[in-house]
Amino acid sequence: MRPGLAIAGVALVLELICPWTNGSALARPQQAPASRVVVDVPDGYKPARLFTGFINEAAGVSLVILEMPAVAYEQLANGLTPDALAAKGIAKAEAGKLGRREPYLYMRGEQASAQGPVAKFLVAFTNKKVAALVTANVQKAALENGAVKVADIEHILESAFIAAAAPPAREVYRLGYLGPFLPAGKILGTTGAYTLDGKFEPAKPGERRALLLVAPSLDLRPVTDADGQAEALFGGLPGLVDSKVLDRRRITIAELPAVEIVGTAIDKDGGRQVSLYQVLVLPPGGGYYRLLGQVPSEDAPRLMPELRKIAESFRLVE
Repeated sequence: MRPGLAIAGVALVLELICPWTNGSALARPQQAPASRVVVDVPDGYKPARLFTGFINEAAGVSLVILEMPAVAYEQLANGLTPDALAAKGIAKAEAGKLGRREPYLYMRGEQASAQGPVAKFLVAFTNKKVAALVTANVQKAALENGAVKVADIEHILESAFIAAAAPPAREVYRLGYLGPFLPAGKILGTTGAYTLDGKFEPAKPGERRALLLVAPSLDLRPVTDADGQAEALFGGLPGLVDSKVLDRRRITIAELPAVEIVGTAIDKDGGRQVSLYQVLVLPPGGGYYRLLGQVPSEDAPRLMPELRKIAESFRLVE
């Protein structure tokens, strides 16, 4: 995975909110699918289907893992400062210490959620080949009533290490049509990136280029207001300002309900307008799949119809 692609996934990791409401049990080392990272997790955990990491559905616990080349560690560390975390909605961030030997950065913070405040615990570490970020999310109420202990969380984060090889990634969706787009890599093991040249990084810094991301939600909470959720996601795109919805409609994709939004936004760095295409597909088990296309406005007449064809070819993998 290229450094830029991996760093793009950091925002997704830091936005994950999944409550932890149960105590620890016997821990054992497990390797996350599609990742070289291994952690000691208590009994009751299983590999997550929608992201790289582990989940205990009964307890509502998640451990989210992001892996990238070692050269990206400095960029990752720069994103784990109190100011940088505050910009992502994580307040009261402070550094801590763990019983780790290799270079690492450990941060704690707090994030608001519909279920109440969530405590965030993040550790970034690296070796000569790989940099990794492991994030644990714990409802603050569970810490306050003693159902979860900080020491248990820190043990999991202390145990994380990088193995020599990664198991194969699992496929959770397929695109039957890509048109002019080519696969450009994965974020969090399940989010696919697609560009016109198959490379995530542009040939020249700041170059305007087309990008398509296909991402499952990071949990399976039911979407009770699909239109509102779609517009909230559309209006909160990182790096873009002045997002405008030009058209929104309910559609069906692969016999599943979906919300399609077409709009525009301004690139915060270059001040240039881009055209946006977003589809939120709603599977019956909860959560959602999000297809997001961003293209230079001058390419919109050619590429926006292609993005719609790609979305129509989306299928879930059982």
